[in-house]
Amino acid sequence: MVTGIQSRFFLGGDNGKTPKYSMTDMDKHHFKTVGEILAVSIAQGGPPPNFFMDWCYNYMSTGELDQEAITEMAVTDPELIDLIQEIRAADNTSLMECTDRILSCGYTGPVSIEKREDILRSIVLYSTVRLLPMLQQICSGMKLYGLLSLVQKEKDICRQLFVLGSFSKVDADFLVKSLSPVFSEKGTMRRQRECRVVNFLQDFIQDMEDEEDGINTVLPESVAEDEGDKEVLINVGKFCQWLTGQAHIPLSHADREGFSITIEFDHDCQVRYGTHSICYPIVNACSCSVTFPVAHLTTQEEFRRVIAQAITYGYDFGRS
Repeated sequence: MVTGIQSRFFLGGDNGKTPKYSMTDMDKHHFKTVGEILAVSIAQGGPPPNFFMDWCYNYMSTGELDQEAITEMAVTDPELIDLIQEIRAADNTSLMECTDRILSCGYTGPVSIEKREDILRSIVLYSTVRLLPMLQQICSGMKLYGLLSLVQKEKDICRQLFVLGSFSKVDADFLVKSLSPVFSEKGTMRRQRECRVVNFLQDFIQDMEDEEDGINTVLPESVAEDEGDKEVLINVGKFCQWLTGQAHIPLSHADREGFSITIEFDHDCQVRYGTHSICYPIVNACSCSVTFPVAHLTTQEEFRRVIAQAITYGYDFGRS
């Protein structure tokens, strides 16, 4: 939900995002709805909307715009970015061709190369000031559950929930440290098989992070819903969401410290079901636990194939 809101109502890149300038969405109170959804997401444990630019959060938490902190990096509208680039590269003749667009941004001085920096400054301020009504409407929605008052009262503590780069994503180290296997008695054959499965799991998690976009796994035609083999991409976030119901680390420090994923092992599926070719892991996302069918995870390749099938087709409430 938060990801969809981010792509639909916000613009920006690696430096953070700002609301889109849309009077249509504002008139329909869509930005208020955005604020309400963000409040619900945080109240339910995330994911946090940690994609805002710093100046946006400062305005939301104080109600004031710090003009001195606004730079060209705050401009996210593609048309205004293009205008800034044109002005920087312009000579006197080409600059005059931009006069109408410059004046529409609120600049009232002479349009000349000598005033280039003043023109650019006006465009930067225009690009941010016109977004304040959208931010105000988001703040109105954030009154749900008292989130806005909390943000205004605990500005520094809440910053990590909103500002880009303040909240780390789930990674392999976090997941591996959270694994809590329930092993059989030492020295038994069952214990050896369980250790092997855990090793497969740790390698699988690490490989997902080592690969830039995740692990590509080809599902055979017999299990793919479409005709022919199907290639699926599994990254750390997707794996964590399948395992725990959330693709992010817990929001509070206490929850992060106490977070664990219980790993249990099923050695008796052959006894219960008779002769069969495949069993899938059983995930209980509410309690953050997973049960692996040991008999069907004898090699790393087999482990990856079974996990890929389970993640791809196992998001419904039921057993595969």
